[in-house]
Amino acid sequence: MALSEWMAGQQRRWSSAACSNRRMNVPSYEAPSSLAELLRRYANGERKFPGVDLSGEDFSGVTLDGADFEPHSWFFDAKFDGASLRTTSFRECNVKCASFVGADLTGANFELAAIESIDLDGAILPGARFVGATFYGITLTESDTFP
Repeated sequence: MALSEWMAGQQRRWSSAACSNRRMNVPSYEAPSSLAELLRRYANGERKFPGVDLSGEDFSGVTLDGADFEPHSWFFDAKFDGASLRTTSFRECNVKCASFVGADLTGANFELAAIESIDLDGAILPGARFVGATFYGITLTESDTFP
């Protein structure tokens, strides 16, 4: 078999596979539209919630360990006081003016996040990452010792 014949056969197989993938009924993702929906889906085992907008919600005391809100979720002025957010990812999210008073943020990821005016009073922060996070025109680097 000539190389050109072999390549033509491969191309037909790749095209056929691509067409069958497009015909598959893959459900599209919809971000939770309320705190209650987010908590229900989390309780059912879901952990990835990109593009959520739950600005102003009160997450106080909830457990969302290991949740992944990256990228582009909005929690402007949200309240996470006393929440357990161990290894939760807020990477590339907006948490401006959010309160994390007394929250457990062990291993949480805030890399590249907008963190203007967040309140971390009494928060548990070992392993929390803030590299590339921005606040009031400052971008944190690996050598910064924030928080």
